[in-house]
Amino acid sequence: MNLKKIANSLVTRLLFMGFAMAVLGTASSYFQLSRFLREDLTQSSAAQQTALAAYIARDVDTYLGDRLQYLERLAGALPSALLTEPDRLRAWLAERSLLSPVFPLGLVVADRNGRRLDGQGQLAADSAEFAGASAGRPTIGRPVAVPVSQHSALPVATPVLNPAGQVVAVLVGIADLTADGLLDHLQQGRVGLTGGILVVSPRDHLFVASTDARMSLKPTPPAGVNLLHDRAMAGYRGSGTTVNAQGVEEISAIASVPRSGWFVVARLPFAEALSPVARMQNFILERRAPSVVLVLVLIGFVIAWLLRPLLRAADQAEKMTCGELPLTPLRVVRDDEIGHLTGAFNRLLAKLGDHQAELGRMAYHDSLTGLPNRKLLEDRLQQALARAQRHTSQVAVLYLDLDGFKRLNDTLGHEAGDQALQETARRLLGVVRQTDTVARIGGDEFVLLAADFEEPAEQAVRALAQKCIDAVALPLQLRHADTVIGVSIGIALTHGGETPDDLLATADKAMYQAKQNGRGSYVVAPQPG
Repeated sequence: MNLKKIANSLVTRLLFMGFAMAVLGTASSYFQLSRFLREDLTQSSAAQQTALAAYIARDVDTYLGDRLQYLERLAGALPSALLTEPDRLRAWLAERSLLSPVFPLGLVVADRNGRRLDGQGQLAADSAEFAGASAGRPTIGRPVAVPVSQHSALPVATPVLNPAGQVVAVLVGIADLTADGLLDHLQQGRVGLTGGILVVSPRDHLFVASTDARMSLKPTPPAGVNLLHDRAMAGYRGSGTTVNAQGVEEISAIASVPRSGWFVVARLPFAEALSPVARMQNFILERRAPSVVLVLVLIGFVIAWLLRPLLRAADQAEKMTCGELPLTPLRVVRDDEIGHLTGAFNRLLAKLGDHQAELGRMAYHDSLTGLPNRKLLEDRLQQALARAQRHTSQVAVLYLDLDGFKRLNDTLGHEAGDQALQETARRLLGVVRQTDTVARIGGDEFVLLAADFEEPAEQAVRALAQKCIDAVALPLQLRHADTVIGVSIGIALTHGGETPDDLLATADKAMYQAKQNGRGSYVVAPQPG
């Protein structure tokens, strides 16, 4: 099996190109769809979390509003005479607790110093709710745990005013958040599989309630742990992505509870919100990849069948060129592009006998550029060396090799490369004298023969080399775009004592030195003797 032939086969290249396009298409779909779904699901999840947080915040605010309003009505209905009669005050408060169990953990009236007016102790006058009510406004206090039942108690206080509108006492009611079902409602309100709800009191730096019961009545994390939480504590309301204290990336939405200054957070882990992205990615890898392989196999068989006549014709043509078969027309199998190519080859074969004269001319000239080839160059160089010895003049050989031609040829194709060689030849002919010779000796290598220089000739030859470099460096218009190549030049000067081969070898060596020096330059070889 000829692995090199298989590797260079058109079928192999087409299959490789198809495979590369399939891989690029799949990768493009994978990343573009993933990015689109991530952005879309993030926005959608943020909107859902915002709506949920706002709903819970309204529910909590309504709960608090009902208790504040009830406590204010109770304070307004409290007879002022009872403030000095502890027994009657206790009975009055007990009766109100039985009539409406809004504050099942108790109702207490205290003076502005915190002394209970029912004669049963002292209240903390420095608490937030007591201080707020003493200042004349209903205030919600800091939620605390009830030691025995482990319920969450919420103190609420409102001022008791005299007819002149002055604060004469403070009425405090203790709501049972757990017994009222508010915390149960929140703890059961799970978002998705692992998300949840938080109620936060920024004033107290406290988690009032949480879907995760372990977080209820626990302090909020310090600044810097959760950046979105820090912004919410400072007053931000909205949605965003963050990394919580457990290191989990999540989408969170924040809504205010106006009556208390609290805020509600609805949060959902990022991985759960974006789970459709992972499912889509798995679908692409598990379903599309095998389909691509199957399609490529089918395409390979089709291409091999379509190109079979071409491959057979190419094999016969190669044997003709090697002399293994006589020059005979190839069989046209199908009337398609391959058949047209085979017919064209046959017509070309028929015309070979008509071009013998042209081939004779081409023996001394390059077929692409029309310039002299190596054989004609050596003849002219031999004559120039003989004249230099007779007339004591100098001969210059400039060996030119194009820089960047291989990359141009590989990128734009051989046709563009041929155009570049033709244009380079035209430019070089425009630079030299009529008596000079520009030859193409193979590939992207040119030789400029300039003879009959009077001594010293080095300065004039250097100027000539620079003109060649400048001419070649001008942009080429190939495939509707500007392309730039350069040229490296090696220069050999002689009085005629060397052979053509020696002089060309010297110039060639100097040209490689120019390439090593950075290309786009020339090097003059030292003159012998």
